Amino acid sequence: MSSATALAVPAAISRRIERLAKEAGRTPAQMLKFVIRDGLEHTEYAVREANAGLAELDAGNAISLTNARGRAESRRRRRGATG
Repeated sequence: MSSATALAVPAAISRRIERLAKEAGRTPAQMLKFVIRDGLEHTEYAVREANAGLAELDAGNAISLTNARGRAESRRRRRGATG
């Protein structure tokens, strides 16, 4: 089932959608459906992950900043990254 919704889109975003649609060989309306779907999926993922992290903190499962920095540095070394 599909429903129509009016949406005010700033001119700059409209131009980006039009350009993307042209590159993809689609109409701007078709492209907007993909943009909204993919943006919604990413946003849902980000909210789920943030809430999971907050639940971990609420449960007392936190590490110190020093510990977090140590873990990050250890991972960088294992990957051979510098900087």
